[in-house]
This record gives sequence, structure tokens and C-alpha cells, in this order.
Amino acid sequence: MTPQLEALMKSHAELLGNFLNYHFSQRGEWPSGHASLVDSTRYSLLQEGSKRFRPVLAMLTAEALGFPAPRVLPLGAAIECIHTYSLVHDDLPAMDNDDFRRGQPTNHKKFGEATAILAGDALLTEAFQILADNYSAEPDLAVRVISETAKAAGLYGMVGGQAIDMASKKETISLQELQTMHQLKTGALIRLSAVGAAILCRANERQMVDITKYAEALGLAFQVADDLLDYDPEKLEPGSYPALMGAEDTRLFLDQITESCLSQLRMWPAAAEPLRQIAVYNRQRKK
Repeated sequence: MTPQLEALMKSHAELLGNFLNYHFSQRGEWPSGHASLVDSTRYSLLQEGSKRFRPVLAMLTAEALGFPAPRVLPLGAAIECIHTYSLVHDDLPAMDNDDFRRGQPTNHKKFGEATAILAGDALLTEAFQILADNYSAEPDLAVRVISETAKAAGLYGMVGGQAIDMASKKETISLQELQTMHQLKTGALIRLSAVGAAILCRANERQMVDITKYAEALGLAFQVADDLLDYDPEKLEPGSYPALMGAEDTRLFLDQITESCLSQLRMWPAAAEPLRQIAVYNRQRKK
């Protein structure tokens, strides 16, 4: 990643953090149970080490379309809430049963399972509140972006992908099923970040097609790159691209997806360069 892109992404992530910090700050006096719930949401949402990639992608998309990053800040905040809720719930004993995330105790380990479940519920619900509150002056756009958000988060989006993932741990999964799982579980929110930003920036039909294809390819590319980073020929992980395709073919597949990302933005102006750089960086990243 170039120093310029890294600095830009960091500044956008900080902007998003300030927005979330304000929205989830305590207001007035509340009974202890409610205060604990707010603390629980803030603990996971504002945790050190979060890259906030999805909201940053939304802001970079807005800038590529000629709009300032704050135009899509509420969208980015909503997406980060949904992403964080999914992590809080994924870590629960009934799901992945993880004790640590980013080197810190998981939410349910710090606040208890009941509070962690409620925190996830609250984060999901607050996402839609943030969208409704901040885009109510443009109801045509608000309805479109709220609909896209619901689809990305729900039965035929992230939650559906998680269900496939849970089932895949008990049975053999095909390459097609693996791609479908990743398109839903990981790719849906990445797609929403770019497509939702394009909606809010009133992108034209050609721009919508380009950014949709770019984001869909980018979401898949990130997952393929993750599988390559986790690749260990001595301990081959079932249900991964290297396990199903072989390491060399997986690398070639990543190259193909990356080129697909770049081709979608070939005619876009210089303002889209950070979006192109993200695709290139993903192909080369070491962590």
C-alpha cells in the first residue's frame, strides 16, 4: 500500500470513528442495565485495531464520484454497525465460540452472553436508525439505500452466508458453494459499501454498473487473498480455495479477479485511483 493511500484510509477511518463515538455516547441518566449495553456496543464498535475497511471504501467511492467523504459517512457508520454486530454474534459459543478478537476478550467474555446478544441486536437496529435520520431529507435516496442495506445484511446477504458457513463445517462444500458463501457472508457488505455510496452520490447508470462489478470482484478477491495468506500445505484447511483449487490455481484466480476489478474502473478519472490501488494492494498484501 502506498503511503498516500495508507494516510488517506487512516484519516477516513478516524472520521468514521468520531462519528460513531458521538452517536454511541451516553445521553442522560439510564439504569445500569442500559448503561452496560451501551458500553458493550462501544467496546466492540470502537475497538483498537479495526481497519473500518467497508466505510472507508464507501468514502473513497464518493470521492471517486466527485463528492466529499462526509456525504456517505452515515452509510459507512451503518455498515460498520452491521459488520460489528456480525462479529459479536459470530464469537458467541453457539457460533464460533471465540474468546479473543484483535487481542482483546470477545464481547461475551467481557459483558456476558446475554448482553453480547443484545449488543448485536442493538447495533443492527441502530444501523437503520442512522440511515433514516441522516438521509430523511432525500427520501428517494433513503429508501433505496435502506433497501440495499437490508438485502446485504439479511437472508440473501450476510446472514445467509453465515448459515452456509456453519453448515460447511459439518459437510463437504463445493467450489461453487464456497464462492456463494463468500459473496454473501463477506462480499455483500463490501458491495453495499460501494453501491450504497454510488446511490447516495446519484451515480449514473454506467457508473452504477462499473462500481457494482468492481465491488463484487473486490469482495471475492479479499476472501481469496485471505485463504492464500492462511495457506499451509502441511495443514490444508478444508473449504478453502487452496484446498479446492490448489495453491497455484488460487493465485491465478486472484490475478484474474484483480484484473476484473481494475477493468471496471479503467475509464474512471484520477479521483478513482485509490479504488484501483486497493485492488492492487489486496493482491500483494502479506497480512
